Formats: sequence, structure tokens, C-alpha cells
Amino acid sequence: MSQENVEIVQAGVAAFSERERDRWLALCDPAIECVPGSDWPENTTISGREAVWDFFLQSDEPWEPGAYELAEAIDVPGLGVLANLVRDIRGRDSGATVRYDYWALYRFRAGLMCRVEFFMTRRDALKAVGLQE
Repeated sequence: MSQENVEIVQAGVAAFSERERDRWLALCDPAIECVPGSDWPENTTISGREAVWDFFLQSDEPWEPGAYELAEAIDVPGLGVLANLVRDIRGRDSGATVRYDYWALYRFRAGLMCRVEFFMTRRDALKAVGLQE
């Protein structure tokens, strides 16, 4: 596994969880792209560090503050890192609890995250990169 890339993903997850904008931006290529999961209301690709940061903040707004956990990371040679992100979340207004459990493929360029694509399940994520369980 590319430990360096895994560490970049871990640092990015921590930076976002702590709302450390400048630290998160420093880990991203200026032209980073984000492809939301198929079940998200936003379904178009978001481009640019600031736009992706804002999208992540907006997506997290309905929930009480909390940290995301990198539960699993899988090296995908030539593509990047598949990461399982989890968090137990509670609605700010409703109090409803939900388990956030998504997979993301992080791609890299020159040591920076340049694309993140979300998937609903491990199976979907593995299939997208040509792997099987």
C-alpha cells in the first residue's frame, strides 16, 4: 500500500473533521474534483479546492459536529486509495441518528489529492476500480 497516500487521506479526514480549512486545502491539488455518491442530492462534479471544501461543509451542515473515521484503506495500484469513511451522526434539528458509512476513491497528482469519488458500498467501490471482494 502506498503509505504516503494513505497518510494524506488520513490527514485530510482529520483536517476536515477539525475544520482546519488551510490544512485541508494544502493537501489538495488546486483543480481537485469531487464526484458525490449516487444517493446524494448534489450529483454533479464539483471542481476546485474552495468549491470542494464548501461542498463538504454544506453536506455536513445538517449534522451535529463530529469526527469522521478512516475505518479501512485499500491501495489500488495506479489509481489511488479506496477509503471507508464512517461516523455516527445526529441531525441538528431532528435529533435523528444515522450511520455515515461511505467509500471514496482518492486519486493523487504530485502528492496531492486531485479527485475524490464517493460510493455507497464497498462492493460498488471495488467494482468501480475493477476489484472483487
